[in-house]
Amino acid sequence: MVLAPIIIFDLGGVLVNLDWDKACTPLTDLSDRSSDFVMSEIENGPIVESSMLGRLTTHEFHQAICDKLQVNIGYHQFIELWNSILDLDYEVACYVEELANSHTLILASNTDGIHFPHCMDNFDVLKVFDQCFLSHAMGLLKPDPAYFHQVLYELWASPANCIFIDDRIGNVRSAQSLGIKGLVFESLDKLKSDLSSLI
Repeated sequence: MVLAPIIIFDLGGVLVNLDWDKACTPLTDLSDRSSDFVMSEIENGPIVESSMLGRLTTHEFHQAICDKLQVNIGYHQFIELWNSILDLDYEVACYVEELANSHTLILASNTDGIHFPHCMDNFDVLKVFDQCFLSHAMGLLKPDPAYFHQVLYELWASPANCIFIDDRIGNVRSAQSLGIKGLVFESLDKLKSDLSSLI
């Protein structure tokens, strides 16, 4: 019997669009730092990385960002601002819901304790996933191979029976190095075409 492949989806940049300007612009307005400085800090800076690794509580993350950017913004206002960058891609979500009827679907995301609860509360498509692997809960970040080792171990899955979809080529290459089939997400049409040859 041939097993149906396990399909592993990234979240941000695949299922959920990220509009960093929605956080960068108001934070820059509150700061004396440049827009480029603010963007580099909130998009992939060390504080955000620490948060995604689960090393900061949400309150510690808020305070660290405020200190680094020299802004004064209340915790709840910051949470609202931080979540404003997230916007569900409804066409991809519909496709994922179709796939869920015949495949085991797994979510594998570099995310934090603010973004993921917001996504769970607001994007119903996440409920179709059989299991979620979240960086802030694992203490590991893609593209670290240890991240993918952990996913395979917990799924009791063969790499050859897994397909991993991510918008970042470095993450895909890391998964491929372990024998996982990898697809770089560029558009829904391309994803459908690429997946049709694998499933």
